[in-house]
Amino acid sequence: MFLQAPALFEGKRTAFDLPIDLRVAPFHEQVLHELATVPYGRTETYGGLARRVGRPRAARAIGTVMHSNPIPIVLPCHRIIGANGSLTGYGGGLHVKRHLLELEGALLPGSA
Repeated sequence: MFLQAPALFEGKRTAFDLPIDLRVAPFHEQVLHELATVPYGRTETYGGLARRVGRPRAARAIGTVMHSNPIPIVLPCHRIIGANGSLTGYGGGLHVKRHLLELEGALLPGSA
């Protein structure tokens, strides 16, 4: 993973190709697998991700899963935003979330 990460930060990589062995609760695993499908350069809301896993009222639970994401960047929890488009919660800090989204072109510099 770490050999692939620098290319991501240089804008040369848009996805990771590595096996992932998640040892988390079944709901967390379902959410993290769905999170992995959010494309580079795109965002999804907490509620949208909840709907994608068949739990439309579980936006807060999705937030809990994002908070405990064991491999951020690889499982791109920075791509999950508030329903109103706001940047909310990120373990590395909102400035890092903003930077990652700007790098991916999902957020214009200085917006949100």
